[in-house]
Amino acid sequence: MKHMRIRQAKSIDIDDIAHIISTSFLIADYHGLRENIIDNPRYNYKDIIVVEDSNEVIACTKIMPLKISFKGKVVDAGGISAVAVLPEYRRRGIADMMLKDAIKRMFTANYPFSILYPFQHRFYRKYGWEYIGMTLLYEIEPSNITMFDERINVRRMKTSEREKIKKVYAERIKSINFALHRNDAFWTRVIFPNFPNPYVYDDGEVKGYLCFEMKKNEKNQVEIEIKELIALTPEAYRGLWGFLASLAEQVVKIKYLAPPDEPLFNVLIEPREIDFKRPFFEYKSVASICSTFMMRIINLEEALKLLTFAHAPDGETTISIKDEILPENNITFKISVQDKIVSIQKLSTQSAKFRMDIKTFAQVFSSFAKPSSLYNIGKIEGDQSALKFLDAVFSDTLPFIFHFDIF
Repeated sequence: MKHMRIRQAKSIDIDDIAHIISTSFLIADYHGLRENIIDNPRYNYKDIIVVEDSNEVIACTKIMPLKISFKGKVVDAGGISAVAVLPEYRRRGIADMMLKDAIKRMFTANYPFSILYPFQHRFYRKYGWEYIGMTLLYEIEPSNITMFDERINVRRMKTSEREKIKKVYAERIKSINFALHRNDAFWTRVIFPNFPNPYVYDDGEVKGYLCFEMKKNEKNQVEIEIKELIALTPEAYRGLWGFLASLAEQVVKIKYLAPPDEPLFNVLIEPREIDFKRPFFEYKSVASICSTFMMRIINLEEALKLLTFAHAPDGETTISIKDEILPENNITFKISVQDKIVSIQKLSTQSAKFRMDIKTFAQVFSSFAKPSSLYNIGKIEGDQSALKFLDAVFSDTLPFIFHFDIF
């Protein structure tokens, strides 16, 4: 590794990058991949780092400059993808070198967070990422969905209403932590060309939308896969599901990847999936839980600035964080709440009521896991009597990224 160096990609590296990615991920469409690197609505080639060995490019990693929703704010985040090394250079610590370099670059850029979709969770845990994303996979019959009256306000979307769809999505994700913001180019080039069977809920104003793909199964029966379902009001939510229920004579199954805090128990007539399992006679499976993305806190002090409000009682506690890769994050801070307003104070001491590593704090900060649950399995050490306050401070909706935004 004596002659290896990491640098920002240049335009002359694009062919090499496309070759490395296509080889590593078995992507047959090399030319399509190359064009995607040259012209992409989310990043450009300058957002890629490469490893060079004696002037030969042998590995690459994308650091996509994303914008996410967090507590009603638009926040920068680094999206890690395409961590790829040529086969003949693997098992030499090159991916390790790239990821550590990427983390430091993102810290310098003041990114509070980084997110990624892992091929293997335990691999990325070594670098401080932790699992915070999940989705509920439903496979249900339309005949098992309540026929809500509000379905009469659902109609097919007009092409001229695309701007309204964008606004509905932008409004909805204000309350969904880690949902990705979409620029106009992403909507135009990625979403709308892959937006089959679009319908809107319109009661005088468009307040929700739905798009889905229809396929025939091996029995020549029609099945639906929901690509996206967004509702701004309870009426819109009921209307869209009532519309899907009205398709029961034609459609035998609906597949839906739902946010983790969107249980369909009260949408379904019988709370069960189409091919339900019985773990015990009285129990019926309703959905499958799927793991999705991981998050790393990159710049801890920048992340803490985002915590300004909490549905918690007045009180205070102290937390000490350990980060093996970024020593700048090895800090102790006091978190105080007064009249729901949160204040953070960095402390000079290392003594604190609670101690945890950076990846455990990712699950706490994102509200994915309660501190009390993490305490029970030994990931948090400290004052058990103060856990109730800590649970309240970090209580929020569960993180979620919509299916179109997977990268």
